[in-house]
Amino acid sequence: MPPLIATILSSLDKGWATLVAAAVAALVSLLSLLVSILSARAQTRLSSRLTDTTNVSKEARDYKLRQLTSFYDPVYTLLAANKAIFERIGPTSAARTEQMFNDEETADVWQTLSNEVVVPNNQRVCEIIHAQLHFLAENDDESLYLEFLTHAQAYKVFKQGTYEAYRLFPYPKEILAAVKKARSDLRASLADVYRHRN
Repeated sequence: MPPLIATILSSLDKGWATLVAAAVAALVSLLSLLVSILSARAQTRLSSRLTDTTNVSKEARDYKLRQLTSFYDPVYTLLAANKAIFERIGPTSAARTEQMFNDEETADVWQTLSNEVVVPNNQRVCEIIHAQLHFLAENDDESLYLEFLTHAQAYKVFKQGTYEAYRLFPYPKEILAAVKKARSDLRASLADVYRHRN
């Protein structure tokens, strides 16, 4: 083969090799860019989902805290105080039925506590129920709270005079246990949330 043709062929081989190398480099660069774009998009989606999940978890936690602080804690405290007073010195208490103390004095103390503590506590519970019933836990029984509203209003009227019809408006005895259970469940749920965060 003449030297000129060999030189041309050799030069063409170098050109093709350079062209192929450039094409391969461009393809690798393009694939690298594509992988980078897809990775950035996946990372953005993941970050967005994580942010959404975090926000939903925070909202759920905040809602549970509001359920406790705006509804269950104050209702529990007020009802528990009323129960303690009623059981210790109310008309059916051992102090009254067994005449452990001067009956007239005990009756006066009960009347004072009833007027100054029990009735105001009932009124406050009614206000909380009216304003915060939307915080009622999913598995709690709304009818107990509505019964309490009726009972509290009837009790207020009853305090002004004794009426036999008062028996139509009994205190819903299950309410304190229901409040205590819902409160305990919420507290346990919040404790779980905080335990899993650490």
